Amino acid sequence: MEGIDLDYLNLIAGRTGLTFKPINIHEWSEAEEALRAGRVDLLTGLVRTAKREAYLIFTVSYIQVPEVIVTRTDMPYVLDVAQLSGLRVGKVRGTSSALENLVPVAVASQRLEEFDNVNAVFEALSRGTIDATVTDTVNAAYTIKLLHLTNLRLGSVIGGVGDTFFGVNRQKPILARIINKAIATITSKERQAVDERWIALDLAPSKWLLAFKIVAGVALAALVIFFGLLFHNRRLAAELNERLRIQLQLEEAHAKLARVSGEKSELLRMVAHDLRSPLSGLKLATELLQPESNQLSPPNQDLLLKMSQTIGQMRCMVDDLVDVQMLEEGRHDYQWEEVDFSVILREVVGVFAGRAAQKNIHLVLRTQEPVMRLLTDARALRQVVDNLVSNALKYSPAHTEIRLDLQWAGAACRLLVRDQGPGVKAEEMETVFEKYGRGSARTTDGEKSTGLGLWIVQRITTDLHGKVWYEAGPGMVGSIFIVEVPSRLPSV
Repeated sequence: MEGIDLDYLNLIAGRTGLTFKPINIHEWSEAEEALRAGRVDLLTGLVRTAKREAYLIFTVSYIQVPEVIVTRTDMPYVLDVAQLSGLRVGKVRGTSSALENLVPVAVASQRLEEFDNVNAVFEALSRGTIDATVTDTVNAAYTIKLLHLTNLRLGSVIGGVGDTFFGVNRQKPILARIINKAIATITSKERQAVDERWIALDLAPSKWLLAFKIVAGVALAALVIFFGLLFHNRRLAAELNERLRIQLQLEEAHAKLARVSGEKSELLRMVAHDLRSPLSGLKLATELLQPESNQLSPPNQDLLLKMSQTIGQMRCMVDDLVDVQMLEEGRHDYQWEEVDFSVILREVVGVFAGRAAQKNIHLVLRTQEPVMRLLTDARALRQVVDNLVSNALKYSPAHTEIRLDLQWAGAACRLLVRDQGPGVKAEEMETVFEKYGRGSARTTDGEKSTGLGLWIVQRITTDLHGKVWYEAGPGMVGSIFIVEVPSRLPSV
């Protein structure tokens, strides 16, 4: 095992004291099975998909590289995806990449050919079995250099910049958090050193090719050698210029991404510090005015109520954005302690009782036992319940009921939050927990939704060693969101 993934693993090992033992598996399906069975703990170089999230935990992204079109040097340049139409395009069997989204439907359905591994794809392209492939620049540069395929070249950058992740066995969430924290400490200088080692192409031909040219030169006449070398050098110069242009584009893209990432972090810090305080002040002011509201005219009473609701919605949106930033950067610290889940539920029902009454919605709480204790993080668990109840209130019509049922499920505590709202359409169920994933259902009282609440619920529940899922209500009416958290921490 060698390459950019191993370099990042070595950086992580140096920071954490972890030891990584490489295990080479040549078929992707075998690698997936090995992770599920626990024979391996970590997969490298992954593209994030919803299907993979079902059986592994993705770390934060550690490489951001664009996709490029790779062709042979004896072919015309392929400058955009549309020019792939009619060509034979290759990919690795069982992997996910931007290829299926980038290639036109006609090409993807009729001309897409699959191979067992990356080397097989590039060798087939060099032989002429296929005409092109689409992959990230790291794979392209490394494989061309490794196999000495001097008749291949990189075309245009397409599809923007893609993220690459490590995938961790779901039974080892603490390992994922450790890796996330280590990745966050890798400096830009260290990243640049790794990029220069593996992404830059080696333009020199192999020793065997040079030897062949020497032997051929002895056999050919001096005039033929002169014109042949002249033609070859001109072609190399043109390719070198093109590759230098592409490398410059990559460097500019990398610098732009770093700048955009810094601007995003700075914006979220501004949201946290510059908006939270004024919103808290406005919220306090409206609460102080509430006891005196009976002295106001009815229109002003309605205005005061709308102001209070709007400020609360804005505060929730700000909190969601800040929570997402902390979760993605691995800065959400957890404090494990003995917690009574039933107490948390009663507190949540008390907080949302007023809002439910305004919409004529009845909150019902039922617990299997008066006291239901588990070892977890009370604040994080409270946030999960807050988000689920708030979500149910947004989509529940007036004069309906929201039920919170807490029960034991073996060695775990299971909470069911049932509402009588519009529910989630079958075609939208796979995206209900995605970031910014909002279905076609609309809130019943004009409440705003960022599409982050359920994503935060899933991330925090996973960190608490639990799981969350969605089911349709009885008779396909309403929604049931189910959270299951173990009563004790699993052994690591």
